[in-house]
Amino acid sequence: MTKIAKLLRTGYVVGSVVFACGGVSVAGAEEISIGAEANKSTELVFYSGNLGQVSQTRRSKLSQGGSTLALEDVSPHLILDSLFLEGKGLRIREQRLDQEILSPQRLLEASLGKTITVVKTNPKTGEETSLKAEVLAVREGLVLRIGDKIETSIPGRLVYDAVPEGLRSGPALLAVVESEKAGEQDLQLTYLTGGLDWRVTYVAELNPKGTKLALKAMATLTNQTGVDFEQAKVRLVAGEVNRVRQAPGPRTAMMSMEQDAGSFAKSMPQRQSVADRDVYTLPKRVDIGGVETKQVTLLENNTVEVEKRFRFQQLVQPYGGNDDTGRQQAEIVLKSTNTKAKGLGEALPEGTLRVYQQSKGETSSIFMGEDAMQAVPVGEELELVIGSANQVTGRGKQTSYEKLSRNSYQLTQEITLSNSGDKAVSVDVVGHLPGNWKILDESAKHVKESSREVVWTIDVPAKGKSTFDYKLRVSHEQ
Repeated sequence: MTKIAKLLRTGYVVGSVVFACGGVSVAGAEEISIGAEANKSTELVFYSGNLGQVSQTRRSKLSQGGSTLALEDVSPHLILDSLFLEGKGLRIREQRLDQEILSPQRLLEASLGKTITVVKTNPKTGEETSLKAEVLAVREGLVLRIGDKIETSIPGRLVYDAVPEGLRSGPALLAVVESEKAGEQDLQLTYLTGGLDWRVTYVAELNPKGTKLALKAMATLTNQTGVDFEQAKVRLVAGEVNRVRQAPGPRTAMMSMEQDAGSFAKSMPQRQSVADRDVYTLPKRVDIGGVETKQVTLLENNTVEVEKRFRFQQLVQPYGGNDDTGRQQAEIVLKSTNTKAKGLGEALPEGTLRVYQQSKGETSSIFMGEDAMQAVPVGEELELVIGSANQVTGRGKQTSYEKLSRNSYQLTQEITLSNSGDKAVSVDVVGHLPGNWKILDESAKHVKESSREVVWTIDVPAKGKSTFDYKLRVSHEQ
């Protein structure tokens, strides 16, 4: 049985259901504040989809017997029934998230029926006068009794003698506990929260020959919890985790970006496989503010081998009535395999990949395009479509069409490929074929990729053209 499961069975972990044991209550027990200054260590686990895990060790003095622990500086988006608190000889009776945050309105509401001070300032002399006032009403508007008069507007500056009990500067986890002995000890606090997220963006530079990529992956960490985390160990979990419900939505984040300019080769995140998911552990501890987004380098390799190809997906028109496709531009496709031999060999999380290319004789690169890359496991193929090629074009023309029966026909199509560049290229022409089909004749050999997909690979000379045709029969007979 796992440690967490044992805690659940013995009653140490209490979720959203509050246990009332022995008459102990949050209001009646001695309160011990445990703030961020008591924190000894922090670990953050970032998941995609606005979910994170916070694990902290906080050291505090405890009283023997019952008391209320007020753990401050916790995320307001904390998922209460995901939380567990553990300490040696510590038994949890109740726990709840207190979000009674200090504000001018809450100060007034907490002062209802009590006496506060109103400070008036003489506009001519600047002299201040203090008056005692009883707060009679707040909800429908402020009503004060000053002496023998009732005031319905604020006649000056309101001053309070102390912060009313129960109001805090930020959210706090209140846990009613019983401790076997008094003294200092470490408390382990772990919970899931909304407001933590991560994603990957890739930037790649293609060499002038189009054969190698200098690839860099940046992990973007977002903290929108409002809580500052200092010197946190950070782990990033790739892939989706099954959830019963979504975490609460965070506040809108202000954006900032930070990047370490040190030696990346010596400080790359270490990847490991945990429960069939790839988990990346950042080599250095991270400071991340309560409303902040920053980037850290996840991967960097300057020698990724790629193959640059040109591809048409719409030139093959296996239907009657499609006489001429018009001129189309080829897709620019980059292909590789996620292996060490190709310069990779590490699982690649999904993310947006942007490609730049340097022209021969130029010092700066230009943006070539981007693609949404799916996660690529080790050993799998990587394929990116980064844009269209102006110099490689194609056109399809239907030269014959014959209806054989109500549900079958045959046609011939001629496809012309043009290359205005100064280098010969290899072009893939992909055909997506309907129903029961058969190629009766062709001037270039096709490759059958699947039951309904074929590919013709055609070499096109520099500043030249290549043409091929095929004769197709299609039947929809039952």
